[in-house]
Amino acid sequence: MDSYISCCWLVLYLFFDGGSSVTIQGYVGDVVTLTCKYDARHYGTLSVCWGRGHIPNSGCGNEVLRTEGVKVTHRASVRYNLQGDLRAGDVSLTITQAQVKDSGLYGCRVDIPGWFNDQKHHLALVIKPAHETTPEPWIPRESTTVGYPKAQTTTMQTTMGSSVPPDPPTVAIREISARSISVWWSAGFDGNTPITGFHLECKSQSDSWVDGVRGSNILPWERETAINDLRPFYTYNIRMFTKNDMGLSKPSNELTITTKEAAPDGPPQDVKLEALSSHSIRVTWRAPELSFQNGLIRGYQLRYSEYSPQERLPVRVVHLMDGSERFTMNNLQEATKYSVTLHTINSAGLGPSSQELVCSTLTNDDQQHITTTQATTELQTEHSTSTIATTTSSTETWLLVTDSPTQGQRVDDFSTTNPLSNSTTDPTVKLGTEEQSGHLVAILVPVLVLGLLVVMAIIWQFRRTTLKKGNWKILWKNNGFMSFGDSEPAQERPLGC
Repeated sequence: MDSYISCCWLVLYLFFDGGSSVTIQGYVGDVVTLTCKYDARHYGTLSVCWGRGHIPNSGCGNEVLRTEGVKVTHRASVRYNLQGDLRAGDVSLTITQAQVKDSGLYGCRVDIPGWFNDQKHHLALVIKPAHETTPEPWIPRESTTVGYPKAQTTTMQTTMGSSVPPDPPTVAIREISARSISVWWSAGFDGNTPITGFHLECKSQSDSWVDGVRGSNILPWERETAINDLRPFYTYNIRMFTKNDMGLSKPSNELTITTKEAAPDGPPQDVKLEALSSHSIRVTWRAPELSFQNGLIRGYQLRYSEYSPQERLPVRVVHLMDGSERFTMNNLQEATKYSVTLHTINSAGLGPSSQELVCSTLTNDDQQHITTTQATTELQTEHSTSTIATTTSSTETWLLVTDSPTQGQRVDDFSTTNPLSNSTTDPTVKLGTEEQSGHLVAILVPVLVLGLLVVMAIIWQFRRTTLKKGNWKILWKNNGFMSFGDSEPAQERPLGC
């Protein structure tokens, strides 16, 4: 009864799957023929392939036999033959000594010249175990002299393999992405009865096989599937069972797979701004929720600029890659509003932006009222520490931003600064300098300007002298005195008085 239901189910599937289809039944040891014909008088002899499973867009999947005209060019087993008249277009597949493992879907593809002209046939083969028979024992008669010897008293019995649950399949990984896993498998011994399907189970590594298991049933001729809607950077366990009419197999080998990272799904939490002085604002935050991180956090991207609801102003981008969850913005304008947003960074890219927050620096008067001597000392210490951290573990860049970054965008897609290092590749990017470098520049610039003025004065004097005479004449020494070309030489005087 169960075999009859399985056959009916196969017929309905093939009917709705499209193309010609038929179901053929046989028994172990039989010779079965799967019919496939085409009009050879119209087309001539054509190439044909037979395969197991559904016919793909090109060729035959799991090919068992192929012909080129009337010549067989490939045969997976000597049990597969073409016994029809190939010149007449009869390319029916004959399987000798049929086995239970031969059960399944077969496809015949006739390569007809032209686009989308191929002729396809689907046939479902069901091979059942041979009936178990127990012949009646031979009973000798008085008038019979031919038969079993009297000494043989055992009952002869023809035994065939009994039906049992199948062996488990062998499962392997095909492909891993951030939110899906593809696996493929090979079936084992079918238990002397056709395999009716497979059952795939997937669970989180932290769960047991009793709770939190996702299961799916798979058709008997399929050998590959994908598990979708998984969490990025998450570890799963996968196993599979084979099914036949006798039940489920034991579980297959167990796979432990970690999905790849994806861009964070959540922004940093609890972002707060605090004005420390008339020229600095402190930003603090916490990492996104663990379920939204989608990987290992490599750092944060902080974007701030003067706040203006009417126009877009240059934005300073700071990459904080030291694991810190605070940053002090220095060298700001007095009594000026600044807007701040934060993004989380992992190896897959940027997460979504935090809500834009606005904070104003203090005025000098406000700072004098709220600052005590102790608070001033603490503020200077914090400012110094923050400055050192900024110059050693963060990179700042001025950018004229027209569009906000999108979630999942890699850091190097919109910034010339590599967030994993403290160097830049674009010479137009202006980086913040350390305090010592600023002092050195302050000393060198006036010296260079003074030297330039001296050189310009000398050149001006030389040119003035040249214009006065028309050309420059060589200097000579006359009677111990230096004289220019436009002066009259002194008269020679005789020696003596």
